[in-house]
Amino acid sequence: MSREPAGPPATEVPSEAPPAARPGEEPVPRRRLHRAVVAPVRPVWEATFRDVVLESHLRLRGLSRSQLHLARAGLVMLAGLLVSVVFVDEWRRGDLLAIGQDPPVFLPVGLLPVTLTAFLVAWSLLLWGALAASPAVRLVVAALFVLTNATLRVPISFEVNDRVALEWGPELVRAGYYLAPGALLASVVATVVASLVAARLGPPGRRRLRAARWWTALLRVLVVVGLLAFFGSLLWIHVVFVQEGFQGSVQAMMAGTIVEIDGLLLPLVYVSAVAVVDFSLDLSEGIALSARSVGARLARWLLAALLAVKLWLLLLDELGEWAAYVRERPVAVVRTVVSLLLLALVVRLVTRFAATGAFEIAEERLLYTCSVALAMPFIATVLAVSFGVVLVSQLQRPELPGFATSFPTERLQQYGLPALAALALAIGLWLWGRGRSGRRGGDRELGSGLVVVTAWALPALLLNLTDWQVGFSERLFDVLLTLGVAGVLAVRWRRLDTGGVVTLAALTVFSWFVLSQGDWIAFVGGLVGLSGIVVVVFGVAYSLVGDAAFTAGSSRRLPQGSRVLLFVGYLVLSVTILHWVEATHSHTSDAATQAGFFYLAIPIAAWLVGRRLVRLDEEVEEYEEAVEGLG
Repeated sequence: MSREPAGPPATEVPSEAPPAARPGEEPVPRRRLHRAVVAPVRPVWEATFRDVVLESHLRLRGLSRSQLHLARAGLVMLAGLLVSVVFVDEWRRGDLLAIGQDPPVFLPVGLLPVTLTAFLVAWSLLLWGALAASPAVRLVVAALFVLTNATLRVPISFEVNDRVALEWGPELVRAGYYLAPGALLASVVATVVASLVAARLGPPGRRRLRAARWWTALLRVLVVVGLLAFFGSLLWIHVVFVQEGFQGSVQAMMAGTIVEIDGLLLPLVYVSAVAVVDFSLDLSEGIALSARSVGARLARWLLAALLAVKLWLLLLDELGEWAAYVRERPVAVVRTVVSLLLLALVVRLVTRFAATGAFEIAEERLLYTCSVALAMPFIATVLAVSFGVVLVSQLQRPELPGFATSFPTERLQQYGLPALAALALAIGLWLWGRGRSGRRGGDRELGSGLVVVTAWALPALLLNLTDWQVGFSERLFDVLLTLGVAGVLAVRWRRLDTGGVVTLAALTVFSWFVLSQGDWIAFVGGLVGLSGIVVVVFGVAYSLVGDAAFTAGSSRRLPQGSRVLLFVGYLVLSVTILHWVEATHSHTSDAATQAGFFYLAIPIAAWLVGRRLVRLDEEVEEYEEAVEGLG
């Protein structure tokens, strides 16, 4: 039987009325509204938010009840700190305390209680997370606590009006300082003893031993008691001094602690720079894919219009300035051109292999490993200076030892980073070659990323060893890339299908977003009165939903609960440092952001282009086939 509906009676249906919908079909106006409004926006929503959150968000499922509550408390503290960082100027509208440093630091009155509370939450997360991890992780976290909090260990106090806090507070601070990491050391000893005993017992005895590990709960209680005694007593001493009309010493000690450990903030700054790149790629894919339903001819003209607007804003509108730049900085122009060509060549050579399911995990490992490696000289400085402070406090020495006052941070930067990059390049090539068999897709994904990042960073790091002042222009890099896309469009005008146009459009938008270094986020934030630090804040927030898939995994040395608590704990700790630095205007993180953008964001963006953008045409083909199938 024919499915064609009979013609409508002329007397019953007016000629201007829309045709009736078939059973099960949407009314025509609704379909038109969907095609006009929902269909173009849906790819942006899916690529930028829905898919990212589903695949790579922070996982809390699988945690114990105590771990879950602690993780939620950490996330609430983190959210509050991030909001406060964005509106940090509000802190400086009230009363300020001048702390005698060189240069002087002006401290908002309410900043110290917030910082001590945030440190309490951060170290609770870190120490609890370590308790569930391997003994090596526990030892590392315990050492970090001892080193980074050494300055706060001995608050200066004197008795005033027989106040209990001023008489017993310093003793409670010292007791908490040793009790919290001591619980971790005790857990290591208990684990070793339990392993030796279990080796002599049969399987039933081992099961009974595991069931009888009541000491874990006791150690967690000791950790909490120690941290409350340490940070709570510091806050108690500060409040009592203020009530008695004295300035006290806790705020000066906290300012000194932040100066000593602010190098721990650098990995977070680098991660945020790359997280903005990751978000830019998702947004670019969504914007480009929204045009996949148009015909190839219209898509080509839309891309041509996009290229015309971008080249006008970046090149033609500033043609005089570009002419002067090329005339005065020819070496920088040559370096930018050569860097672009070499980066494109490396990406082409190491990223053209079939997609694997290990891409997200490899991307996160690349992001966090490279961020820590780039910050390693500063982290080593933090540990050396902190160890010197521990020696001073324990041995009653009058001054810091020489290795702490003259630690070779600049030499580590100058010589250590190139050596580390060369080693990482060799490891990347080995992993990439190891994964060519197809059985180790994760190794090949990670190896290709390491090769791209180190092949980009190593020449620049070696150039820093010389006295040559060779510049580099991100804007010229973007202009050259855009001209290349325009050339491809012109040469292959008639042969480009919709998939190819979508890929070129995504590359055009992506490079525009990335090489503006997040200025577009700052611009959007500025429209509602937010400060420029919103770029870093956005990157930190996006890392929780877009680069935290590793928190769903678990291993014997690092269970899922430990991964979540350690990750959130580090974020809270580093954002607390950022919050203090921004509120006191101690220094700016612009230089660190620039370093993270150049050494990490640009090559990781290029790697993402090779691993993701070049496959957009496949997605478009799948979409077109689905549409044809529905037709």
